[in-house]
Amino acid sequence: MPFETLQTSLDSGAVVLALSGSMTMGNQLQRFEWLIDELIKNNHNRIVIDLSKITYLDSAGLGVLVKSSGSVKQAAGKLLLAAPSEQVLNVIKLTSLDSILAIKPTVDEAISAA
Repeated sequence: MPFETLQTSLDSGAVVLALSGSMTMGNQLQRFEWLIDELIKNNHNRIVIDLSKITYLDSAGLGVLVKSSGSVKQAAGKLLLAAPSEQVLNVIKLTSLDSILAIKPTVDEAISAA
C-alpha cells in the first residue's frame, strides 16, 4: 500500500496529518519530510500526525518522525503522534523512541494536547 498524507488545518491553528500505508524509505517519505519543513516555515508548529492507518514503519520512517519532532521543537512547537496501531506502537517502544516522541492514544487527545 502506498504511503499517503492528508492534511487538515483546524480552527485552533493545529494541523492534522493523516497518514496511511507504509512509512518506508522512498520519495513519498521525502515529500512528507518536506511537508513538515514547509509547515514550520509557514508558522504551523502545532502538528498532530494520525498514524491509525499506517500499516508498516521501517527505520527510515522512524527517522523522519524523530527528525520532524526535533524540527518542530526547535520552532517552539509541538508534534504529537496519534492513534498508532499496536504493531506500530510496538516498533516505537522496541526502539525506545516512545521516550522521545509524544504519543497519544487518539487523534482527539493529541489535538487537545497540541
